[in-house]
Amino acid sequence: MDIKLLVASAIGLLFLLLILSIWTFHSWKTKSIRKSWIWKKYDYLLGDSLYRNSLYLMLNSIIVTGLGFFFWMINTRLFSTEDIGLATALISVMGVITGLSLLGLNVGLIRYLPSSKRKNEKINTVFTSVMLSSIIVASIFLIFVDAISPELGFLRKNIIFSIAFIAFMIIASFDFIIDSIFTAYRNTKYILVKNTIFGIFKLIFPFFLIFLGAYGIFSSWMVSMLIALIISFIILIVKFNYVPKFEFHKKTIKDIGKYSFGNYVSGFIGGLPIMILPLLILNKLGAELVAYYYIAMMIAGLLFIIPHATSQSLFVEGSYSEKELGRQIKKAVKIISLLLIPAIILIVFFGQYLLMLFGKEYAIEGFRFLQVIAVGGIFVGVNAVFISIFKVQKRIKEILFKSIIGSTLIIGLTYLFLSKGSGLSGVGYAWIIGQITISLVFTGMWKFSKKSKSI
Repeated sequence: MDIKLLVASAIGLLFLLLILSIWTFHSWKTKSIRKSWIWKKYDYLLGDSLYRNSLYLMLNSIIVTGLGFFFWMINTRLFSTEDIGLATALISVMGVITGLSLLGLNVGLIRYLPSSKRKNEKINTVFTSVMLSSIIVASIFLIFVDAISPELGFLRKNIIFSIAFIAFMIIASFDFIIDSIFTAYRNTKYILVKNTIFGIFKLIFPFFLIFLGAYGIFSSWMVSMLIALIISFIILIVKFNYVPKFEFHKKTIKDIGKYSFGNYVSGFIGGLPIMILPLLILNKLGAELVAYYYIAMMIAGLLFIIPHATSQSLFVEGSYSEKELGRQIKKAVKIISLLLIPAIILIVFFGQYLLMLFGKEYAIEGFRFLQVIAVGGIFVGVNAVFISIFKVQKRIKEILFKSIIGSTLIIGLTYLFLSKGSGLSGVGYAWIIGQITISLVFTGMWKFSKKSKSI
């Protein structure tokens, strides 16, 4: 067996053993263990909702990424590099369409569902709204796909591909909403369950869909997501008394619409670099460089798990009690600092070995890019905390302002650097400059608001 595959298998096994050990340790209640320092610390962490949900979200992301490594290693052996590049471009397009279709209602659910007396009405209205918007946005993309990205034109030429693509966009949007519901209910362990199921099934389907090429990779991803989504709906119905209905309540949209739309616009604009950069690289450098970019960014995503998971929990805790926000911020900063800095050091010095799991060319082409964006993880952490604070305080205009500045800078500099032939390293420099700028903007707005309150 290939030594790289053996190493990859060992990593994947460690991830699965980590899940098993946590659940086993949680149920192991002998007197000697319960009196120990380790158990008390463990009990304290799981007894605090911010720490507990942060850890579950981090573990969820680690499992998703770990199983994602398996998924892409399998696919790099089954499919050509061009197919990998096209598939990653499709996944990026899915992110754009999903971002547009959600209308920010997923964020609105997290902010308003905890205090709602009519939870099912809010949830069903969001599902109905997002389903309709997904159909519209996906259809518009298919109409203009030749102009947006000619290499993805095969989607429009095959009616089965087109219909499946629209259905997949609905599934992807629903997946985000399910995550928001579990987060709002402070039960992020079910997100872990859902995404573990998604990751495991994702490893199976590529073997049966090789004949579809790039669309086979994409279909493997989406069918696995559908299976996990069905199980999530069952959990919602059984554990949270959810009653699914195709219904639309104007009052729900009125209650959370303005807040949701503000987050929708700022979130979508802020997420444009992640969505658009693969298409820019595809059009400027070709499908192979998209594959190198995507794998390196996926590894960097291991770092970003820490601030994103913690800040998401901070947002939920602030939504339950804004008075406790200051105390929760200190805890969030503490857990991000303790975990993020050592992780960045590991990626900077040993990231090439992770890239080698996908092939020597991935390490050669992607390592410098990976190092640059890994260092940028410091500023990602700062920005994630600020975004959660401003969301709780409903300061959406400030978030929108930073999104416009950051995305314009990152996309603009990426286009400039790629035009000058700087390759993936240029993309990395554009990205980190944008993150630093966003941190400075947030810091300025934070100091200005504090000074205004003291006057």
